[in-house]
Amino acid sequence: MRQVPKNKRQITAAVSMVLVLVGVILFAIINPNALSLYANEILLLGILIVIIPSAVLDYENQSWVSAIEDQMPLLVRGVSESQETGLTLVKALEKVVDNKMIGHPLSDEVKKLLIQMSWGASFEQALTNFKERINSPIVNRFCALVLEASKSGGTIKKVFSNTSNFMVEMKDMDKEASAQMKPYIIVIYAAFGVFLVTAALLVQSFLSPVQGTPMIMSQVSTGSNSGLKDFFYKDMLVSAITGGMMAGKLGERRVAGGLKHAIILSVVGYMIFFVVIPPIWM
Repeated sequence: MRQVPKNKRQITAAVSMVLVLVGVILFAIINPNALSLYANEILLLGILIVIIPSAVLDYENQSWVSAIEDQMPLLVRGVSESQETGLTLVKALEKVVDNKMIGHPLSDEVKKLLIQMSWGASFEQALTNFKERINSPIVNRFCALVLEASKSGGTIKKVFSNTSNFMVEMKDMDKEASAQMKPYIIVIYAAFGVFLVTAALLVQSFLSPVQGTPMIMSQVSTGSNSGLKDFFYKDMLVSAITGGMMAGKLGERRVAGGLKHAIILSVVGYMIFFVVIPPIWM
C-alpha cells in the first residue's frame, strides 16, 4: 500500500494507449485481413491493456487514501489530548507519532509535516502541503477548517478538540452513503445480465433457425448474421465500459473507481458471448 501520484497514473494510461495504438497499426500492416476478422478480440485486448494498469494503480492509491482517512480521527484526538496537557502543537504531533497512536501511512505523512516545519516552513504552509499530498475529501475538509481558524486568529487547540467526533461522523456518513449505493450497482450488473440474455435469445431463437433453412439462407442473410453478431459484441463491450464507470461513480463517487467493474463486466460478457454466440471466425 503506497501513494501513486496522479501524474504517474496519467502517464501510465497514456503509455498504455500508445502501446495499443502502435500494436494495432503493426497488426494492420502485417495482416490487414486478420485485423477485421478478429476486430472484437483486438478491441477487448486493447481495452484491458489500457484499463488494467490504471485500475491497479488507482486501487493501490485509493487503499492508501482510505487508510489515512481511517486514522485521521485518531490523529486529531491524540493531538487534542496531548494539547490538554500543555504541549505545543508541534510537540503534540511528535508525541502522537512517537507513541504510535497512528500507524503507516498517516504517521509517515505527519513526519513529513514535522520535518517541513523544522526546516522553517510555517504551520499553514506545511499543512497545505499535507492536504495537497493526500488530496482526500475528509483530509481537505479538516485542513481547510484548521487553516481558516489559524488565519482568522482562532485557537487551533479548540479546533482539534471539536473536530475529532465530527471526523468520525463524516467517515460514518461516507460509509453509509456507499452502502446505500450498493443496490444501484447491483442494478447495473443486472441490466448487463439482461442484455446478455436478450442478445443470446435473439441469436439462438431467430438467427440459428434461419441458418438451418437452406431455402431461406442466402449470402445476404449470412452477412446479416455475421454483422449482427459483430454488433452484439461491440455493444456488449461499450455497455461493459460505460456501466462499469457508472457503477464507480455511484459506489465511490469517482469514475476511476469503476475501472474494476468495467474489467469484470467486459471479461465476463465476452466469455459468455464466446460460448453462447460464437464469434464470426469460428
